[in-house]
Amino acid sequence: MVKKLITILFLILTFTCSTFGDDLQDATIYYNEAIDLFSNEETEKSIELFQKAVELDPNFYEAHYNLAQILMSLNRNEEAVKSLEKIIKLKPDDAETLYNLGKIQYKRGYLSNAHKYLAKIPTSASQYQSAKILIEKIEKRQNELNLETKIKDHKPLYDPQGKAKSIEMTSFSAPSGVAIDKDGNIFVASFTENIIYKISAFGQKNVYNRSNLLKGPISLVFDKENNLYIANYSANTIVKINPDGTLSVFASINKPYCITYDEINNRLLVTEQSTNKLVKFDL
Repeated sequence: MVKKLITILFLILTFTCSTFGDDLQDATIYYNEAIDLFSNEETEKSIELFQKAVELDPNFYEAHYNLAQILMSLNRNEEAVKSLEKIIKLKPDDAETLYNLGKIQYKRGYLSNAHKYLAKIPTSASQYQSAKILIEKIEKRQNELNLETKIKDHKPLYDPQGKAKSIEMTSFSAPSGVAIDKDGNIFVASFTENIIYKISAFGQKNVYNRSNLLKGPISLVFDKENNLYIANYSANTIVKINPDGTLSVFASINKPYCITYDEINNRLLVTEQSTNKLVKFDL
């Protein structure tokens, strides 16, 4: 919203600006007329006069500010960004403008640009906590995009006979099951090592879980709460790992082989190899 205080300040400046030249005086007149028009809900005419004011006086901070506020309220974000960027040139440490720029650029999908502005907001500013939350969202989305790029980079190639060629992302000992959590991290089971590995969105491989309860992990799946379930073939169990990393035996089953999650009915489906059965578990 337009700052009411600005209206009062520039009604006074109308009478004092003449010492700075006709352009500045005219800019102030346009500014005050624009304020009146906006108050009377003549928004487009108001925008035109604010634009005239900043054309005559490019350093007219308040005119840039009010113009940006109106454009943002109309979701004319591309135009608003131009006004906001001019404000930053005049006042590089303006926390409110930095936050508005970051928020708009985030909405427009310019993540790096948004992050740049938000990161400049000092901890003492009232906008800091909001900026911090938005930065976390940006970084999460950037990680997701990095993962998508990695996956695209590893799509199958084809030899002259039309057969797909695989491209190795990383290496494991007897890899079996693979699953992806809601944050885009990849999890791989090593059957012989009894380890669950995690590959981050940046491609970094780490041991996610190593436990005496893990014996021959062969299939993995996540539920909607981001709990990881493991068909623990050699131990005849289904093992569950909570998002906090806590591991426990979820169920006993003879030679569990394949495991999948039925999101519609919120249940696990597991094939029991020793009995040739499909077993269902309601969650």
